[in-house]
Amino acid sequence: MIKDFQQLLKDKNIQFYIVPTDDDHQSETVGEYYQARAYLSGFTGSAGTLLVMQDEAYLWTDGRYFIQAAKELYEGITLMKMGQKGVPTLLEFLIQHIQEHDKIAFDGQTMACQFILDLKKQLKIDDYQIECVDLMQEFWQDRPQRSCEKAFLYDIQYHGLSTHKKIEKILDYMKDHNCQSHLITTLDDIAWIFNIRGNDIPCSPTVLAFALITLDQSYLYLQKGSYDLDMVKALQQENVLVKDYQDIYQDAQELKGRVLLSTNHINYALFQCLNCEIVDKMNPSQMLKAIKNEVEIENSKHAHIKDGVAMTKFMYWLKNNYGKIDMDEMSVSDKVLELRQQQDLFIEPSFTTICAWKDNAALMHYHPTSTQFTKIDQDGMLLIDSGGQYMDGTTDITRTFVLGQITDIQKKHFTMVLQGMLALQNAHFLHGCTGQSLDILARGPMWDEDIDYQCGTGHGVGHLLNVHEGPQGFRYKLRSLSENITLEPGMNITDEPGIYLEGQYGIRIENELLCVKGHENEYGQFLHFEPLTFVPIDLDAIDVNMLSQKEKNWLNHYHLEVYEKISPYLNDEEKQWLKEYTKTI
Repeated sequence: MIKDFQQLLKDKNIQFYIVPTDDDHQSETVGEYYQARAYLSGFTGSAGTLLVMQDEAYLWTDGRYFIQAAKELYEGITLMKMGQKGVPTLLEFLIQHIQEHDKIAFDGQTMACQFILDLKKQLKIDDYQIECVDLMQEFWQDRPQRSCEKAFLYDIQYHGLSTHKKIEKILDYMKDHNCQSHLITTLDDIAWIFNIRGNDIPCSPTVLAFALITLDQSYLYLQKGSYDLDMVKALQQENVLVKDYQDIYQDAQELKGRVLLSTNHINYALFQCLNCEIVDKMNPSQMLKAIKNEVEIENSKHAHIKDGVAMTKFMYWLKNNYGKIDMDEMSVSDKVLELRQQQDLFIEPSFTTICAWKDNAALMHYHPTSTQFTKIDQDGMLLIDSGGQYMDGTTDITRTFVLGQITDIQKKHFTMVLQGMLALQNAHFLHGCTGQSLDILARGPMWDEDIDYQCGTGHGVGHLLNVHEGPQGFRYKLRSLSENITLEPGMNITDEPGIYLEGQYGIRIENELLCVKGHENEYGQFLHFEPLTFVPIDLDAIDVNMLSQKEKNWLNHYHLEVYEKISPYLNDEEKQWLKEYTKTI
């Protein structure tokens, strides 16, 4: 595969061809049409960038995927472990290797603008060529069609704020920064602003779209076939005109004055169309949608109770059927979906379920397939990270379950993860703290034992939107300054520390949290978290002797809430079982 593509580069005199994991909107998850990187490299993880040269090829990915990428990459491709000592970034690698007269090429509509701007700025040579060309159009013979699913308007009863009121907030921001227009390419921002949802991205209810907001008129660019006349009329009432998806490239060329956009999120081809002054800032809708309003919060709480019922029923089923019926990762994953489908207003999973038995759980984003799965028939731990898209909210939860017997060191590691999760969930802090301020609370028990997990501790979650939503997050090492966001009341965020030992096992416990106000006094406004997720934590895996009295109190209080909120939806046998698995320790 890669050799044939390298021959194509030689034929076209291209020295470097970059293949990101992106669509025209720099989405985190992309549809089949945009899976060029996976097609060329064999690596199926959700994050990574492939660089193909005429005789070499390299794949950059982060710590979540080191083990998976090493297993999946085609021969002839070198794995570049991002963030590891001695491993250059893709940008650094290109700067070191690009020579005079070289041609660097990529599909401009899927390439992040900011990366190319940084490359141009840092290259020390002048005589090189950049070419926007989608070579996959001729190389990928059976390439799937780009998705064009029917979109729908999201009812205000679930989100609480009309499109024109959201646009008014954005217009205020534009006026404060003296901007005449705002160009938006990110699908979750567009879905939130225009109260529109779709099915063009797997597990993320967004629709492929661009948007342009001016001081007088707003425009939504959609593919023909994704909308109908009723939607057009409804949007017109919000002062929004619908235009063709591809028209954005022509309209961008005609913009005058100052245009607000994020170079971190616009594709390079669209950026090249602009001939006006650019105000490069984070889309204002990022912060606006991160702080959930009361309608969204109440709906989200309902969604999490339903999700908690599904996952608690699953835990009951798992514990009572292990060793009695045949189980494997795929059948167990299907059972999780079946129980969610029984809940009111469920639409689809919020991401591909991670159902990982024993050493598979050391691969942070492992998931079974119909042709590759492991049988569950021995003692060990089963990690399940899953979530649901409900009409009233989006959920994300991880539990690690003990089946049979586990070792003392496994119990110790599970308890350490639990201690980190509880410490962060019960944090009490002053307004002004960021996720970076609090991250050590979750990592502390692991760091005390010289252990770490090579990913963030938590992320924001959308409202019937992306399960990974910025800008807030928990991580001690920021990837960019835009991640250094103050935690605000109304933000929801996951709390998911873990331990991952290659070839042995993986442990993760995850709850979704809501940031809320506490006391305000002469020191400022104090904040804390309320859990949104209510599912038992497996008592069979805990070394109780490791827990302090404070940690026992935290766990007991959480389990009391689990029983109170979930038991009314269970039958008598399930209730009795839940009482045992939420008992006071």
